[in-house]
Amino acid sequence: MMAPGFTSKGGFLPDASSALPVGAVVAIETEGKEHAAALGVLKMSTEDIKSINKGIAVEVMCYLGDDLWNVEKI
Repeated sequence: MMAPGFTSKGGFLPDASSALPVGAVVAIETEGKEHAAALGVLKMSTEDIKSINKGIAVEVMCYLGDDLWNVEKI
């Protein structure tokens, strides 16, 4: 997911005291949805996402509705 998606209207990133580093596993939530829309790994720290505001911020590993989400039993 690209950085501007986190900094646009309705986006949310933690404040500096709770900043997340590169490599942190994150859940991407969307307004009005019960479950996370995606899970991924930060490619930029949350502070860099705010200050640079371009480029790939999260490498998405799985997303709502993909094959992993549809597995009934593991």
